Amino acid sequence: MRCLKMLLIAGALVALMFGTAAAATLQIPLKKLAPVQDHQLRGSMDNYNFTIPIPERWKVSKATLHFSYVNSSALIPRNSRLVFTVHEQPLAQVRLNPDTPEGDVIVPIPAALLKTGYNPCSFWIAQHYTDEQCEDPFAPELWTWLKLGEAYFVFELEPVPVPRRVSAIADFLFDPRNIFDTRVNLVLPELTPAYLKAASLVAAGIALRYEYRTPEILLSRTIEPGLDNVLIASAKDLPPFIADPAALPGGPALAVRHLPEKRGDATVETSHRALVVASGKDDAELETACRAFAAWSYPLPDSAAARIGNVRLPEIGEHMLQKGLLPGKTYTFASLGTRTVEFRNIAPPPLNIDMRFPSDLYLSPNTFVSVILHMAYDAAMRSDSVLNVRLNGKFISGVRLDNPKGDYFRGYRVDIPLSSFKAGMNQLSFEAELTPLHTDKCTLIQTENLRLTIFEDSTVVLPEVPYWIKMPQLDLFFHDAYPIGRWPDQREAAVVLTEDSLAAANAALNVVALSAQKIGFPPFGLTWLTSYEPEKTRLDLLVAGALPTLPKSAIERAPIGGVDPLRLVFPQMSRPQARSDEPIRFWSPSPSPSSQTPQNLSDVRADSPVAGELSGTLGPGRAALMQFQHPAHADRTVTLLTAGVPEDLLAGSRALWNPMVQGGSRGDLLLINLEKPDYETLAHLVGPSYYLGNPGRIPAVHNFINTHPLLALAGLLLLLLVLCALILRILKRRRRQRLDPSQS
Repeated sequence: MRCLKMLLIAGALVALMFGTAAAATLQIPLKKLAPVQDHQLRGSMDNYNFTIPIPERWKVSKATLHFSYVNSSALIPRNSRLVFTVHEQPLAQVRLNPDTPEGDVIVPIPAALLKTGYNPCSFWIAQHYTDEQCEDPFAPELWTWLKLGEAYFVFELEPVPVPRRVSAIADFLFDPRNIFDTRVNLVLPELTPAYLKAASLVAAGIALRYEYRTPEILLSRTIEPGLDNVLIASAKDLPPFIADPAALPGGPALAVRHLPEKRGDATVETSHRALVVASGKDDAELETACRAFAAWSYPLPDSAAARIGNVRLPEIGEHMLQKGLLPGKTYTFASLGTRTVEFRNIAPPPLNIDMRFPSDLYLSPNTFVSVILHMAYDAAMRSDSVLNVRLNGKFISGVRLDNPKGDYFRGYRVDIPLSSFKAGMNQLSFEAELTPLHTDKCTLIQTENLRLTIFEDSTVVLPEVPYWIKMPQLDLFFHDAYPIGRWPDQREAAVVLTEDSLAAANAALNVVALSAQKIGFPPFGLTWLTSYEPEKTRLDLLVAGALPTLPKSAIERAPIGGVDPLRLVFPQMSRPQARSDEPIRFWSPSPSPSSQTPQNLSDVRADSPVAGELSGTLGPGRAALMQFQHPAHADRTVTLLTAGVPEDLLAGSRALWNPMVQGGSRGDLLLINLEKPDYETLAHLVGPSYYLGNPGRIPAVHNFINTHPLLALAGLLLLLLVLCALILRILKRRRRQRLDPSQS
């Protein structure tokens, strides 16, 4: 909570700063700037590295780092030091004293050292427990803990004026290094499918440019002061000051200018806020301009306004995710972003390789992913040296480095069961433990030879397996937006709005932006619809609307059935999955509930099985995300976001960006308590399951057995009876032949 309050205050200060062009002081937790955690420095020499992002929008006039540490009581202060560096420049040196093993350090950082981009920072340590030469450099008492989880930076910032160039869209306005002030207002004259499609491209482009950061995308009909705004409109709907031919070229166009704001009767420009204009003479040209906004590879010029030509992106196919792997393919380490790596010293940092699997890949337990290693190691290492292979933190295999003369492997094979992987992102890790040959006291310990090299032409070979998956699984939506992201450009998906409101449209735009960020590709093929007619739409559907606006056909096959009241049925001996042991209060009871069923979810605890039916409706401050089979097409899926009122619908869409909400999703129903700071959730599988994909022969049998176990058992018994009857008949015939040879 303390961290959250700090972030909220910092975000408000940034917004105020950029809105008023005044300098501001920000206190930012280090773990929000870089993926750091508490770390132990070990041995006589060790270091810990991270980078600090500084966006172009920040002009740092002053900065200080505040951190704490705890050192071993065995250290001698004369020879034990902790040094902090930025760009390899030492800025602080701390003597480690066993009499005062805990310390708080404030490190002033010259503003000139913090440049736009990622600034390398390091903690270096030298620690000793004796003055004598015969010291074990790897003794267990040589340690110091860095409390980086509690560390923070204090920045004094001055706002930087927005450069009036279209290329600022890519390198200034939507900078992934900017962790605050990520609010952007999209301005739409009206909520037509064409305008919504254009807005979805812009929203997705913002999310893609922020990479893994969370943008806060707003939607309105007017320009909002104090924020960056993106005006999306065809020529006929542009305001007079934008429609000036001198300000905007004809045809598909993008322009960047300072934000105009009304102050009394006058209109002034705020130089520290931007107005981005995307326009064209008609809907087609407007979409072209927005495609350029969304396409990360499109060369945006440095002029204040630019006419947009044809926007082309690389050809894509089904399941071709960003950094995704496909079955039956072979990938080198270099193609996975890993060059030749040399491990040095006793416990070098591990080599981590990210491997992303499509959500619907059939993770067969009988097939293997083969990792073919090309590697070499030096001589004179102890025989217990080893290279450990781990998948998602779990041990898979070990390679012994036991040849005292060193060795070279060409094609060392490590087979990993495909079922050990998971849908979405996986991390394959190689951890080297290199031990010197001599470790006795007062013996010269040679560490220069502790080297292991893994070459970049090592490969990962994936087996040929089908795409086939059991649905619904809401957690897959947060892996790669499955199933609407089955095609990266979402060409086989549609967004359906069940109400004509800014809040509902804003909610849908947030979800589309989230899905694009998960996929890593703009939704060029996404369709927008303003009515729910599933029988006419052979597409995967993303439906957004408040409960009162949902037609009965949109919810009749949902995990919660009916509209007034809603009904949530818990199967026998199942239980809700919640992140809390406290009673779960999501449901408002209906006016005349059944006496045989729970009144609300406060009667249901997360630690006890339940069975029965809950009748009521989603109360205030609640939202629900559901997934179920398409009512008209068995090979399609409907993903539905709803709430009691449109405002909660919008808040629910923003909650979907929260990692805790994403991590708590599963099954076909996700209920979200929007009133809790950490979004209390309940996830459950309520409705029936179904399968998507082309399973092939063996998985098809597996599918039939799983979906129809009783029928499969009956078929097996029938088959056994038939076999027994045939065997019995054959035995009787042979017996007759033995007794009466004339019948043969």
